[in-house]
Amino acid sequence: MRFSDLTGRRVVIWGHGTEGSAVAERCRELGIDHVVALPDESDAGATALRRADVVVKSPGVPVTAPLYVELVAAGTTFTSLTDLWLSEHASTTIGVTGSKGKSTTASAIGHVLAATGRPADVLGNIGRHVLERCDDDRVAVLEVSSYQAQSISVSPRVAVVTSLFPEHLPWHGSVERYYADKLRMVEFAPEHVVVPGDDERVLALVRERLDPASQLHVSGPETLYADPRGSIVWPGVGDLAAVDLRVRGAHNARNLALALLAADVWSAESSDQRADMLASLRTFAALEHRMEQIPSSDGRTWIDDGLATAPEAVVAALQAWAEDDVALIFGGADRGLDLAPLAAYLTTRPRPVDLLLIGPAGARFAAEHGDAVAPHRCRTFGSLAEVVGWATSDANPARVVLMSPGAPSFDEFPDYRARSAALRSMVAP
Repeated sequence: MRFSDLTGRRVVIWGHGTEGSAVAERCRELGIDHVVALPDESDAGATALRRADVVVKSPGVPVTAPLYVELVAAGTTFTSLTDLWLSEHASTTIGVTGSKGKSTTASAIGHVLAATGRPADVLGNIGRHVLERCDDDRVAVLEVSSYQAQSISVSPRVAVVTSLFPEHLPWHGSVERYYADKLRMVEFAPEHVVVPGDDERVLALVRERLDPASQLHVSGPETLYADPRGSIVWPGVGDLAAVDLRVRGAHNARNLALALLAADVWSAESSDQRADMLASLRTFAALEHRMEQIPSSDGRTWIDDGLATAPEAVVAALQAWAEDDVALIFGGADRGLDLAPLAAYLTTRPRPVDLLLIGPAGARFAAEHGDAVAPHRCRTFGSLAEVVGWATSDANPARVVLMSPGAPSFDEFPDYRARSAALRSMVAP
């Protein structure tokens, strides 16, 4: 559905955050009558929603909301800012989704394209909504969250899926619904779909949904891939060793390999230009809150991986420091995710980890897995400040302190940015 399709219809914008406000502004510019209903389901808003011809739903409204369920059953037509925009710009868009890695992958695609003479706008869930695009002639690299993917009805020309594991289950209602909502991006016949070859879950779920007209590109030894040491290997083009990258960890190298493959699929470069694409990754830096080293006063290496809000992401972060003793800051608000993947990894890890546990999620890990992960030690704290007090003291034997919480921040902070800012202020030189 395009913005032009809203003309002459009873349009209700459900939510007035970043995306809802942007839709309302665009509707005013186009002369499209509309009403704004807040997500709190007030009587007036609910009445307007029930009378709507089209509801433009913001990401803040979960599909488990009772009023949403009621409206779907009544046959209400739904769209979103992502759907409206993508319906008009799919042919110039590379879409990136996944449980983790999508921001790094999207940013790396933009970096590679820009370095080889194709400036791109990196938009979407990464922080710039799609109506902030600079130039319609530029490539749009669109990071798409599961909340945004749920409502789309068209696929971008190139779709990239980085990873899949359970996330955001209260919003989606079940892991099956989460996967289905996330993968709508590949369902509407994109020209190309790029996936990692080392993730059987991603491969199987994408193949179930893939249109026969779409071409599947699998990262692997015959195409382009990251090896277990974190080096990038591009057969026929060259290699980039882990020490040559400014991002740490095999999982990040894997994201960069996917980004290269997507950029190559998009531009169909010659072999000489491919070498330039590979070399451009030497200057790609880690994004904020994603395995980002932060300044500290205690001589230790402090890493902010605050956007790691699932156990699988925490495992990937720990693997990047497999040869080091690590103090892991883990925990926060508890969404009920299965914490067993982290426990299972720890039972195989030879280098010691001190788990500095906070919040309800940290307490649950201690209760469910504390004994099983020995000799790794679980230490429970009442706040992030208490954790930092211990981690900066002589009692901490580790030289690496990794905040990879595996949980949202809402038990103590309004969002992940506030949590990371607090950590920085506490350890700053």
